[in-house]
Amino acid sequence: MNKIFAGCGVGLFTLLTVLPVHAQEGATLVLLDGQRPSGELIDLNAGGFTLRTNGQERQYPANEVAAVEFVVGAPAPATQARIDAGQPLIVLRSGQVIEGRLFDIGGTRPLRLTIDTPSGQRDYTSNDVAQIYLYAPKRAAAPAEVPAQAAVPRGAIIVRGDQPWTKSGITVAKGERIEFTATGDIMIAANASSGIGGNPAVTSPAIRYPVLNSPVGALIARVGNRAPFAIGANTQPIAMPANGQLLLGVNDDYFSDNSGTYTVTLTRLRR
Repeated sequence: MNKIFAGCGVGLFTLLTVLPVHAQEGATLVLLDGQRPSGELIDLNAGGFTLRTNGQERQYPANEVAAVEFVVGAPAPATQARIDAGQPLIVLRSGQVIEGRLFDIGGTRPLRLTIDTPSGQRDYTSNDVAQIYLYAPKRAAAPAEVPAQAAVPRGAIIVRGDQPWTKSGITVAKGERIEFTATGDIMIAANASSGIGGNPAVTSPAIRYPVLNSPVGALIARVGNRAPFAIGANTQPIAMPANGQLLLGVNDDYFSDNSGTYTVTLTRLRR
């Protein structure tokens, strides 16, 4: 009997060592500012990508992520040229390159990745995909200067249309009411412009904008890494959702073809 149990124990040990241990779903996010946080990719929702690192979950706004890497590696020169031209791409582990934009993440391990392609939505798994390129990486360049003739009101903030977020330079408290006064016009594509309220005519329901219920191009804001919220042409005071640094941005999913600025003045209201 002891030999039987011993044999079972050896067999069980052999089975456990032969079967693959199900590893965590690892990924690296390549941020537009050059940072590369790594961890377990959990989800993609209206607030952005959720990454778990050392047991702590953190959210990264989707419009600050240039790429998602399940396999770290530089793209081929021909692929890099397409990325630099602003084309969202999916590179499979087989080496195949697919034109498409990441729409959703679901499941557990492997993750289900839903991609919007020119021929419709297709599902892949994270076992199939090596890299997902969402935005062309930022190139080092001298910051654009505001034209001398564009007078900026004292205390105003210039929000550039070609970058996701602009620091306001102020820290707000949860519940504090801020009044936003904004003007300006930006180009959100080669042949499409937008004012601070956004452009509903070119807003696509298939695109996951930072603020889903707001038109593309609209003025938006966020506090710290919290979910962004709409400002648009609203002149009524807005209660701040949390404590932290206030950032201003443009409700868009792609910024390399944008130009122009919004001028925003903030007024703190007494409680």
